[in-house]
Parts: sequence; structure tokens; C-alpha cells
Amino acid sequence: MWTAGIFYSCWLDLFNFLIYGYPIVKNTYSLVCHQDPAKLINFSCGNSFVCARCLGIYTGLLINSFLHIFHEIKLKKDFRLVLLATVPMFVDVVSVAAGIYDYSKTIAFITGLLFGSILFLYLYNGLQNLIIEIFKR
Repeated sequence: MWTAGIFYSCWLDLFNFLIYGYPIVKNTYSLVCHQDPAKLINFSCGNSFVCARCLGIYTGLLINSFLHIFHEIKLKKDFRLVLLATVPMFVDVVSVAAGIYDYSKTIAFITGLLFGSILFLYLYNGLQNLIIEIFKR
């Protein structure tokens, strides 16, 4: 539902009554993304509510959650994989901020997708460990 809400402006074309929730949904997404208009993904029906990088992160989380239903990926408790997935995103942000190259929605989306995919594995593993700890008590 969270990922579908990113495209709320497109849903307005199909369901006119959703216009009443528009300000609430837009403000909700502003809590997790800067929503810089130049960095939003543009569709024929409107803009996404998050930037390209955040869209990549949420898409990576969503895709891996669906894939995980069919094939469980075991993960060691090694945080280096998260750091490795963070490096391309960090390098992209720093390079754009330093003026080395211009912001690319494609690169931002891909680096976010990589990070979101790996992040899912750690979130899932952490949730699993939390549930195990709760039931041990």
C-alpha cells in the first residue's frame, strides 16, 4: 500500500473521490522524502510523491519482499553488506553535491533500488530475531 501511495496522483484519474485525501497523503510522504520537484518521477498522470532515490529504495523493499515469499534468503549477521550497498548511493549523493556530474534520476533510482533490496533482508532478519526473543520470554 505504501508503494501504491507514491503514485497517488495517478490514482486520482481513476478514482475522483481520492482528491479529498490528497493533502494528507502528500504531507505523509513529505515526512520521509524532501520531495524536490526536480527529483520527482514524472508520469503522464502526475508526479510521484517521493524522489527517484526514495522510489528506488521502496521499490527494492517491495520487490525483495515478494521474492522472499517464494525463496527465503538466509543472511549472516554481517553489516558489511549494508555498507557495501550504501556506498554507491553515498558516492552518487556526494558527486552530485560536489558538482562532479548532474543529478540523474536513473542513477538515483538504481542506487536506491540496490540499497532497498539489501535493507529488506536486514529488516526481515531483525524482525524475525525480535519475534524469537519475544516468544522466548
